[in-house]
Amino acid sequence: MTLVDAFATCPKQLELLLKDEIIALGGNEVKEGLAGVHFQMAAVDLHKLIMWSRLANRVLVKLGEERCRDKEDLYAFIQQFSWRSFCRQLPDTLSIRFTGTNDALKNTHFSSQIIKDAVCDQLNDQFEQRPKVVKSDGHLGIFAHLKHQQLTVYQDITGHSLHMRGYRTDNTLAPLKENLAAAVLIRADWPAKAKQSYHLIDPMCGSGTLLLEGWAIASDLAPNLNYKSHSLFSWQHFNSSLWVQLTDDADQRHQLAAAEFRGQVIGVDHHKDSIALAQANSQRISGGERISFHYQTLERFKIPPRNNLIVTNPPYGVRLQKNYYQSWQNLAAWLRNNVREAQAAVLTPDESFGWILGYKEQASYAFFNGRIPIQLRLFDVNKSQQFSYPEDQHFALPGKAQMVANRLKKNQARLSNWLQQENINCYRLYDADIPEYAVAIDCYHEHVVIQEYKPPKTIATKQAIMHLQQAMLAVQAVIQPQKQFIHLKTRQKQLQDSQYEKQDEAEVTAVVKEQGRRYLVDFETYLDTGLFLDHRWLRRTLQATAKDKKVLNLFCYTGSLSVAAAMGGAELVDSVDTSNTYLSWAKENFNLNQIKGAHYFIRSDVMAFLKQNKQKYDIIVADPPTFSNSHSRDEDWILQQHHSELIISCMAHLSDDGLMYFSNNFKKFLLDKDIEERFLVTDITDKSLDLDFKDSGIHHCFILQHRGS
Repeated sequence: MTLVDAFATCPKQLELLLKDEIIALGGNEVKEGLAGVHFQMAAVDLHKLIMWSRLANRVLVKLGEERCRDKEDLYAFIQQFSWRSFCRQLPDTLSIRFTGTNDALKNTHFSSQIIKDAVCDQLNDQFEQRPKVVKSDGHLGIFAHLKHQQLTVYQDITGHSLHMRGYRTDNTLAPLKENLAAAVLIRADWPAKAKQSYHLIDPMCGSGTLLLEGWAIASDLAPNLNYKSHSLFSWQHFNSSLWVQLTDDADQRHQLAAAEFRGQVIGVDHHKDSIALAQANSQRISGGERISFHYQTLERFKIPPRNNLIVTNPPYGVRLQKNYYQSWQNLAAWLRNNVREAQAAVLTPDESFGWILGYKEQASYAFFNGRIPIQLRLFDVNKSQQFSYPEDQHFALPGKAQMVANRLKKNQARLSNWLQQENINCYRLYDADIPEYAVAIDCYHEHVVIQEYKPPKTIATKQAIMHLQQAMLAVQAVIQPQKQFIHLKTRQKQLQDSQYEKQDEAEVTAVVKEQGRRYLVDFETYLDTGLFLDHRWLRRTLQATAKDKKVLNLFCYTGSLSVAAAMGGAELVDSVDTSNTYLSWAKENFNLNQIKGAHYFIRSDVMAFLKQNKQKYDIIVADPPTFSNSHSRDEDWILQQHHSELIISCMAHLSDDGLMYFSNNFKKFLLDKDIEERFLVTDITDKSLDLDFKDSGIHHCFILQHRGS
């Protein structure tokens, strides 16, 4: 008996299930790895594993491992193997897959070429024949993995992934792979339930993969009964007589189990194309006529009164964005109104979708659908397991998240009349009101931005992560259930002012309205959105007082204050900033509001501009950062240290009866005494904060005037 070392690959999170499957099929020394399972097995038993594995992707027979530093080592090691001996006859085709890199072997395609050269050179020297290189399923399949300087070489005896059963040829937009569907069914205990002739129901069946795999399990249909592979049939230990016997035995098992199974397998979907695909797929699987697929809406879908397993993979807005939340609402309503009793297994992208469904969870399991992390949630559908929740929420919440939700609703009630009266659509709803839930929650029309603060020192990191997740749940339940409109930003205590540093390469922008003004905001790219909500009072004040005035906006950022002044009828607005990006953004904001006239956008260091400029202004606004190490300055800008110099320079450009607005966000800021002595200073911090920022301490704001004006 020939014993081989092998590695069976699988999707991540299926390793433990695959381990159990391999043990049941005769594996020894079985140990799970990353995205696969290591094991030993007799060569004859590998035939049965390939025939019956519902979970594996590929089966790789280990040939050896060796230190590999560079292309010379790689070529030499590959030449050590007698490649003709691994095949029943001289291979006509060769397929190679290579993963991993090191300092010398940085390109997997190049490394594959080295292996190809080594194999083809050997076969050409010995037999004067070179195999044709193909992408997959060669008569000789080689898989090599390099980790640091350790190379492991395998023979791929499956050629292509075992999840490809052969019944599915065309896909819906977001299909499950067959082995993932099988894993879902195994976790839902379908093999045992099928023996009791339970009914298998999928109310959002798509192309039917869950039901097709469910039927295969219920009818004991070997997943790879019709498997064909050059790599397998050419393998040195492949026994064609044994394979024929396994096929005959599998067919008999299937016929017997199919006759014994009395349950129904039923799927519905409201997409005609998906149902057409599902029906076509069912025609390519043995006994597929036993599966019922119907084009139907959920509210009209009735199922048997008992002995039901509901298993489904609803859309969750990653590949399919359109109306996905409505689909979840429909599913929850169907479970509540149309299902008397059932057990359910539903794939969800995160915890919130489990709460949307509204039932107490029995168990959950992590999976990956491709690269998308998902969770399988198991629960019983009956009245006793159903959550109740307030009418003013979209779904029920766990206790701690409900506490945050209650605060959000309290704040909504406090602000609602004011928001309506002042025509405000962008506002702060929550600002670490509950200290251990250290986030700020801002609403921009339908979008919600959650900014994470550094948690109190008494809160451990894991607990802080849990609090953030609970805050997200509360936002979804109370404000915005659709996650594509929720934007999470990490904002920990900064040693340097990094408000302008990019947070994410993805861009999600929108145009928002504020009291008649329009602004472009970016919810993803930077730490801040481009519109400081706490300066709403100042924007409103500028618009009301800037008519026929000359206005200077320093550190203008995206020009929101400049827009307000210009829309108030300012004669001139000069906007100064060191960033071309933000000056371009400011110009875009002017264009959005169709502002014309003598308004200028000046790229300059503020102090350099003030030294060079001779213009007098009626209104000057300066909102400097706490700290800046801009390359346009010879030294770092430190607010507390340099603000006096800034203010004095600004006041030199202020007309005799003009006003300067000076604000900043440094909580420990103290205005220099000499400024208070030299100018008429009014602290308007409290006045400058609208109702949503009252008592927040988010900024300081002063009006400065010349004495005697």
